[in-house]
Amino acid sequence: MLLTNQILNPGAISGKEGGSSTLAPVTLFQESGGGFQEVHRRMTKVSTRKIYVGQLQMLIFGEEFARKGLGNVLDYISRDHEYRKDFYVVIARGADAQDTLKVYTPLEKTPAAKLNASLETSSNVWGETAAIKIDELISAIVSKGQEAVATGIVVIGDPQAGNDKKNVEKIQSPTQLKYAGLAVFKKDKLLGWLTEKESRGFNFTQGKVKSTTLLLTCPGEKNKHITVELLRTNRKMEVAMKADKPIIQIKVKTEGVVTDAQCEMDFTKPSTIAELESLTQDEIRSFIASAVNKMQKKYKSDIFGFGNEVERKYPRYWESGQKEWDDAFSAMQVTIKVEAKIGKMFKTTKSIAERMGD
Repeated sequence: MLLTNQILNPGAISGKEGGSSTLAPVTLFQESGGGFQEVHRRMTKVSTRKIYVGQLQMLIFGEEFARKGLGNVLDYISRDHEYRKDFYVVIARGADAQDTLKVYTPLEKTPAAKLNASLETSSNVWGETAAIKIDELISAIVSKGQEAVATGIVVIGDPQAGNDKKNVEKIQSPTQLKYAGLAVFKKDKLLGWLTEKESRGFNFTQGKVKSTTLLLTCPGEKNKHITVELLRTNRKMEVAMKADKPIIQIKVKTEGVVTDAQCEMDFTKPSTIAELESLTQDEIRSFIASAVNKMQKKYKSDIFGFGNEVERKYPRYWESGQKEWDDAFSAMQVTIKVEAKIGKMFKTTKSIAERMGD
C-alpha cells in the first residue's frame, strides 16, 4: 500500500511578510507498508509532526487499488475517532491517486481545495458527478439493497508537467484535473465506469440533479439546437409485485426554461411548449434508461437502491430473495416516467435569427 498525504504549506499561502512565493502551496509525504495505520504512523519519520487527519478534505483512491477492494481502509477509517465523516471520496480514473495530488491548479491554491470546490459545483449545476462523502460510501458498501458509486477524477495532459509551478503561469494550464463519470462498485470493489450520459441518468434516479442543462435537437433541424435549463427536479420510486416478481417505476418531475434557441419555433403557442416538454422528457428518459440498462446487463450491480425499495415494501420477499438479488435485479422490469414543465422564456420568445428576419 502506498499512501500519499498532501499537507498545506502555511509559509507559502499566508500572504504575510516573510512568506515565500517560491514555496509550493502544499507538501507531499509518501510512505508504503502493509496496513493503513502502519503507513500513516511511519510517515512521521519524514514529516516534522504527526499528521492531523481531522482536517481531511478529500480522500482519493487509485483505480487499480479500488478494483482490489476498499474494505480494509474503510474499516480503519470508520473505527478511528480522529477522522471526521464529512470529507469526499473520489477515484483517480486510470491513474494512481498520487498523480492527482501533484498538479498545480489555477483559481485555488491547493489541489485539494480545487477538487473539493469543483466536485460541489459540478454536482450542483451539471449533474454528472456525485458529491459522495465517506459515510455515504461506507453505508452503500455495507448495504444489502444498494451498491456504491463514487466520482472519477482524471489528469488531463502530462502529469509530470503538472508538477511544475509553470503549469499555473499560463492563461491555459497545460495539465488540469477534471471530473469524469461515476465509478460503480460491487461491495467494496470497483467494477467499472458510467459514461457522462449514464452518470447523469443515475443522478436523476437519486434525485441529486439540482440544476442542469439539456441540449435538444430542434424538430426537423438536425444541425440546430435548443437549450433547456432545469431549475427544479425531484424523483420518486415505486415498487409493485407482478407474477411474484418486483417491478420498479421511476418517476421524475422537473421544471425548466429555455435559455438558448436556434429553432424556428413560436414559443407563444401552447403546442410549441408541449412539444418542447415532450423533447425534454424523452431526453431525461434516455439518460435514465442508458444507466439502468448498463447496470442490469453489464455489471449486475444495483446502484439505484431498488433492493432497498423492495425491502421496505415487501420484507418477506426480500428476506427470502436477497441472496439472489443480483439475478432478480438484472431481470426486473423497470419503467421510467418523466414529467417536464417548461415555464416562461428568458427575456424573449424569439431567437436573434428570427428577429433579424422581421
